[in-house]
Amino acid sequence: MSYIEAGSSVIVVSESGVEAEAIVVSSSAKKIRINMQGVPMDFLTDSKGNWVANFSGLSFSLLEK
Repeated sequence: MSYIEAGSSVIVVSESGVEAEAIVVSSSAKKIRINMQGVPMDFLTDSKGNWVANFSGLSFSLLEK
């Protein structure tokens, strides 16, 4: 996934396949912080290069728009 600028919108997908739009608060090469419906989440890259986050026992990933 290419660099994502703060202020842009992204699609967050839960492990069950539910999609939600979120706003990027900040980003760096190692972490993307997003606001998904008022919930702050930190996405890190996994070993395959995918952006993933865990919150309340669920796994989330980012999709390019």
